[in-house]
Amino acid sequence: MGSNEKGRSAESIAKDFFVYLGKNLPQQCASDEFYFLPRSEQALHHLHILDDLRPERIQDHIRYVKALITEASSLTTSGLEDEIDLVLLKHSMDDFIREFGEFRVWQNDPTLHIKIPLFAIDQTISQEGIPPDRLRENLLAIFSQIPPFLDQALKNLGTISGISLESAMNMAKDAISFFQSDMSAFINTEMTGDRELARHNRDISMALNRYRTGLTRLPLKQEFAIGSERMTRLLSEALLYPKTLGEVEDSAWNSYRKIEERLCSMADRINTGKGWKQIIDEKSRFSLTTRDMLELYRNEVNNLRHFFASNDILTLPHGEKVIVLETPSYLRSFRATASYRAPLTGSTNACGIFYIKPGEVRSGAVVSHAPFLSAHETYPGHHLLDHMRIHHPNPIRRQIESPLFYEGWACYGETLVGELGYVRDPSQSLVQLQRQLWRSLRAILDIELQTGRTTLELAADRIRKLGFSPESARQQAVHFALTPGYQLCYFTGLQEIKRLRERFASGTGLKIFHDTLLSIGEIPFYLVEKKFQEIMQIRAAAINKNG
Repeated sequence: MGSNEKGRSAESIAKDFFVYLGKNLPQQCASDEFYFLPRSEQALHHLHILDDLRPERIQDHIRYVKALITEASSLTTSGLEDEIDLVLLKHSMDDFIREFGEFRVWQNDPTLHIKIPLFAIDQTISQEGIPPDRLRENLLAIFSQIPPFLDQALKNLGTISGISLESAMNMAKDAISFFQSDMSAFINTEMTGDRELARHNRDISMALNRYRTGLTRLPLKQEFAIGSERMTRLLSEALLYPKTLGEVEDSAWNSYRKIEERLCSMADRINTGKGWKQIIDEKSRFSLTTRDMLELYRNEVNNLRHFFASNDILTLPHGEKVIVLETPSYLRSFRATASYRAPLTGSTNACGIFYIKPGEVRSGAVVSHAPFLSAHETYPGHHLLDHMRIHHPNPIRRQIESPLFYEGWACYGETLVGELGYVRDPSQSLVQLQRQLWRSLRAILDIELQTGRTTLELAADRIRKLGFSPESARQQAVHFALTPGYQLCYFTGLQEIKRLRERFASGTGLKIFHDTLLSIGEIPFYLVEKKFQEIMQIRAAAINKNG
């Protein structure tokens, strides 16, 4: 790639960008919760520091990144690889400006200010092999920052939506419970009852109570929808997806109707005289202990790894490892029933963590979904893709994620367990179709909720009719409303990968197709298409030369 008038390359500009945000916003850059920020390697060195969200510092951050955008805009490219890197870099910088400068997430999202301290605690106490003195030092550093951080948050926040208040109040309540119970026990057992830590821990509980009280005094708006214009921008600018909202919604509806027909047809073939929802429900009417649930998922993950290795349709990278753990109490308020935590970028020897939340829903339902949840989160889903990203030789692609690519690949991984015969029980095939129906509905509801065409209550009712409990359906509807544009990534990303496979896999072979997707970086699909076109042209030229 060429340099600009200052003699700077994209890699040099990217390094400044990643280092600056990693130092100033380390918790958000370390966590995959905040897709609009890069996964900066620099964050690894600042995990004992909370993100600086003072308004004057945020304006400094915005000015700094805007200057880098100006520099990057004068760069020229020579070839597809250079084009990919420059597109990713400029897109990541634009994402930051849009979220912090225009949408001002730090003023509108009260959950942000609870998540950041909890992620800091998570990264600190989950580190392996850290000496007790160093652990104490890091915890003291974080503990001392949390009360002023929360006090600053109340100064930052403006008018917020009613559902964001509801979510933040519940999250803060859970956080108070964690610090008063689990963290107190941790200090007593792991830190020998350290008095200074215990005092700071009590201060945090008081600060969280002040935060909850302060939230109730903020001005509220009942409307949460961001509107058609902003949703359109999220699709085109944040996700770099060329289709319109209407096209995405039409595609999701077409998929929904076809899957619904397949579910009814498969239920008829099972020949029990029952509908698909009743068949799935009856298969889920049992409970497991937490210990047995975790053991079941550990076996499922191991079986999936062996299955994909033996089928030889993708390359399992050397050194990857994932462990299955119960979701820690301090993460349960904003983690799904099953979730994956990737190693921090730069922690190349660390393992991924597959979290399970037993007890949040009927455990029998979690069991029936085990093959698909495990495939989505581990093999061949998030775990493999994250491992490839973290070990990518290109520093730009190593530190940038795309939710459209990320969730699309994980959903595609679910489809492979059925296609390749890992799942053979017809009732499990019903569960797989149910999950696909749910993903199509999520895309539809994402658009309808954010454009004001449906309500939370109606959305929850439609989710409930797919077989979820009323409580789970309500929680999902709130989550969808608070994450505009993200829910359509699952369905839309999957559709794009299926489209690319149909066009290119017969020419490359399925293994090369999968390995290319895993190794190319999480890039926009139009650039993935260009990459496959390039591969096909190279293959055709080689055949012509040899022929």
